[in-house]
Amino acid sequence: MGDRARVKDNMNYVKDLDTMVVLNTNKAAVAKHNQKMAELNRAKQVESEINNLKSEVTDIKNMLSQILKAVGGEK
Repeated sequence: MGDRARVKDNMNYVKDLDTMVVLNTNKAAVAKHNQKMAELNRAKQVESEINNLKSEVTDIKNMLSQILKAVGGEK
C-alpha cells in the first residue's frame, strides 16, 4: 500500500491513493462490525441447522407412516 489521504468529511477513513480503496481506521468500529458479522453468520448457521432438523423430522414421520401402512396398522 502506498500513500494515503484522509477522507474530507470523516476522519475515521483514509483513502489509499494507489488503489483508491477507502479504509476505516477506527479499530473499535471495525472490531464491533466484525463481531456483528460473526454473530449474523452464527445465526444463519443455526437457522440452517434448525431447517435441516425440521426436514429430517418430516422425513422420519413420512417413513413411519409408510411402515404403519405396510403392516396394516393405519385405520
